[in-house]
Amino acid sequence: MSDPAYTRRYFSDSARRWLATAYVDGTHPAGYPLGSSRVRLALTAAVDRLGAACGRLVDVGCGGGDLCFRAAELGFDTLGVDIAEGMIAEARRRAEELAAAVRARVEFRVADVLALDDDGEGPLDAVTALGLVEYLDDDAKFFAWAARRLRPGGVFVVSCRNRLFNMASLNEYTRRECDGGGALALLGDLAALPIGCDAPALLDDFVRRLKDALPELEAALAQDRAAGAEAPDRSAEFRGERRQHTPREIEAVARAAGFQQAGSVGLHPHPWPPAWERVAPRFYNRLASVYEALETAPASLMWSSSFVAAFTR
Repeated sequence: MSDPAYTRRYFSDSARRWLATAYVDGTHPAGYPLGSSRVRLALTAAVDRLGAACGRLVDVGCGGGDLCFRAAELGFDTLGVDIAEGMIAEARRRAEELAAAVRARVEFRVADVLALDDDGEGPLDAVTALGLVEYLDDDAKFFAWAARRLRPGGVFVVSCRNRLFNMASLNEYTRRECDGGGALALLGDLAALPIGCDAPALLDDFVRRLKDALPELEAALAQDRAAGAEAPDRSAEFRGERRQHTPREIEAVARAAGFQQAGSVGLHPHPWPPAWERVAPRFYNRLASVYEALETAPASLMWSSSFVAAFTR
């Protein structure tokens, strides 16, 4: 587990820079919009399970508030919770730019969620936690907290770093799995992924997106050639440990906490091993966005470095 004090300090001190990178605001045009993609997938999962009955949502590890803003626009009454004071300050600042009706549905609080007691307003309809569990040391405690706070039929959505991707990344993570004896089990999980009955329709969508993206891919490649190979700037990266999970592992934790109807979708697709991103980052990440057409296919867990998992209480 990462040191909690370091994690809080890192995200508090680097809040604005981290948000610009995760949501690709133009400062980092060559990147992949991981933040907005996982917000989209998480809220799609929540709305699909809840239907029109939005209700109350708590976003744990809310960062700059993007999920809360979008959820409020959909009709949720939202509370964003984060241990990083700098992130909450950014969320509150950005909330001032919302329409009044949306802003009235949004609240932010600096808190450790496991110390967050029942607020007396009854059970929650949805709990989301995007990019959080990788920093925790006890999944079971967090999932048990979510199960206590949710009403029966409520939805719990998390995103996780995908350990299955270690077998496709062909980097130090692959070597670590081979040396540590985990590779065969991961390959077994990958081999068990079903193709899915909707694969033909997904492939049709993939082809349409690829055709539409061709002009942008050509332009991106030209930009990459003009810029030359760009070594990624690692100076501001998080230096603590960030845990990985497989969908099967996180689903087991969820079942033990009383959740059911598990479902996982791929997040942050990689068309080729990540080392290729350094060669042509704009091209690589524009092509990655085309692969979003396949994100609901179980096979997407093979080439996605993260995943979003949803459960029903």
